[in-house]
Amino acid sequence: MSSFPGAPVLVEVPAGSRYARIYDRRYYREGTQLRAFGPQPRGRWDHFPPGAPRPSATLGVLYLAGSLVTATAEVFGDTRRVAPRPEQRLAAIVLERRVLLADTRGRAAVELGVPAGALRSRDRALTQAVSRELHATTRADGVLFESWHTGDPCVCLWERAADAVALEDDRPLLDPLVLADLTVAAVELYYET
Repeated sequence: MSSFPGAPVLVEVPAGSRYARIYDRRYYREGTQLRAFGPQPRGRWDHFPPGAPRPSATLGVLYLAGSLVTATAEVFGDTRRVAPRPEQRLAAIVLERRVLLADTRGRAAVELGVPAGALRSRDRALTQAVSRELHATTRADGVLFESWHTGDPCVCLWERAADAVALEDDRPLLDPLVLADLTVAAVELYYET
């Protein structure tokens, strides 16, 4: 984005806030590891330079959901079928310090010079451009956004917040306790299991 109209709305998220993340153990050592490769076609708020995905020594992203239901929707929503694989894990993550997030939800999008609906779309070129601009022009640690599937809050943390995240729990999706919770989430979302 060559110009950045308005004034981004920055929201403080307090230490102690909790999030869920479903991730693939083949690509991440643990649930708090940031991805340092991008931009990915599905990486809605990736702030990596545009073009073909490539590794970065300085940039990173960590996508987190505000609930297990939303994390389930973010991973399984396109197929609407919850089918966990052995390499998938559920991480419970807590913030150890407050983080500052650029709000992209609702009217906050208007301050960015973008209609609110545009940032809820699947136009990754737009959302990634907004993310790059927010990263370059604000002191935000990441982006607060609405889940495509549920409309509930999610966050994309940037490398600036790498020291803010701690792992509270980490289990395979095939763990019987996690499977029970995934089944409940699938029912709430009207997904197949």
